Amino acid sequence: MSGRRILGLLGAAAAALVFAAAPARAQSPDADRQAVRVGPFELRPRLSITNAGIDNNVFNERVNPKRDFTFMVAPELEVALHPGRLRLAYTSGSEFVYFRKYVDERSVNRNFGGRVDLDLNVLKPFASFSTGQTSARPNAEIDVRARHRPRVFTAGTRLKIASRTEMVFTAREASDVFDDTAQFRGVPLARTLDETDRSYVTALNVALTPITTAGLVVSRETQRFPRSPVRDADSWKIAPTLTFSPLGLVTGSASVGYRAFNGLDPSLPDYSGIVAAGAIGIQFVGRYKLDTSFTRDIRYSYEELLPYYLLSGVRSVLAAQAIGMLELRLLGGRESMDYRAAGVSVVPVPALGSDTLTSYGAGVGYRVGDRARIVVDVELLHRASTRDLSREYSNHRIVASLTWGALNR
Repeated sequence: MSGRRILGLLGAAAAALVFAAAPARAQSPDADRQAVRVGPFELRPRLSITNAGIDNNVFNERVNPKRDFTFMVAPELEVALHPGRLRLAYTSGSEFVYFRKYVDERSVNRNFGGRVDLDLNVLKPFASFSTGQTSARPNAEIDVRARHRPRVFTAGTRLKIASRTEMVFTAREASDVFDDTAQFRGVPLARTLDETDRSYVTALNVALTPITTAGLVVSRETQRFPRSPVRDADSWKIAPTLTFSPLGLVTGSASVGYRAFNGLDPSLPDYSGIVAAGAIGIQFVGRYKLDTSFTRDIRYSYEELLPYYLLSGVRSVLAAQAIGMLELRLLGGRESMDYRAAGVSVVPVPALGSDTLTSYGAGVGYRVGDRARIVVDVELLHRASTRDLSREYSNHRIVASLTWGALNR
């Protein structure tokens, strides 16, 4: 099927989704959740068109960068059913990634998942799964769009022990498998990044106010690499956490804690120290909103002799309402990867160092009704490296995005 025909079909499907769902909006008793009710079913459609514009460095190259026009179309649908005390939900989505010139970079990514919740008042068990196939870059370290198949299974329960206090017990297994043909800088990604991660988490949550919850999360985690067992590790983490209701001036969650990471092989260096994760939104002075996400934790590297790095990053977007539904945006972020080398090797170990990715830019946003939002951003990116100058690159992009429909839960 030609690229023009695919785009035509996508456009027709998007238009049909918008116009078919819009009349049913008035039937939903909960407009904030953007649900379309069809008999006993709740439908939550979503359509995103993102990264539509010019990418001036498609392959993140230091010299002779390549330029192309690109965009991504991502339709998604959640179907939910409430038989008695059960809630059953199924989500399916796709991503159609288009490049006009570099056709090998085009891809179709798919994902689907399901969740079951049972409300027994004091006890609320749940289970979920998600899986898919994607060519999206796994992280900021890897510059190729490599095909891989992530999968996650989760099961657990909430236990109410007082009017404002609950315990949450969760078991989780996540895996990622790369295609055997996927390589980056001569390294087969399946050899270093195929992984199974199992974790057991216990959380104690206390509602401090109707919109603020404090928690203490303790977890035990095992990471196993079938093709590179030298990377196997066990770790535990304790993290105090604050969660804010979407109804308040402060939204999101944040945690700062301590991780003890123990490599099972003597050549894999241990780590003990502060870790953090969060995404916080703050509404202030009526017309301003600051969204900030941050992280600090261990991430495995594709490199064989530098098995992991300590990732520290923060990204913020400041939006100011200008006229009506028009907003002005400022954005910026910084992410550093501090590498740890294997302690024992029969070949010389590369010098330790770090890579740093910095981004900043500005843009405008416009909300169309209560379901659609258009954003246009100009963003400049630069990656610096103290260990390998060939990893450095710069890029500037002018991209637009359109989001319509219900947000994921």
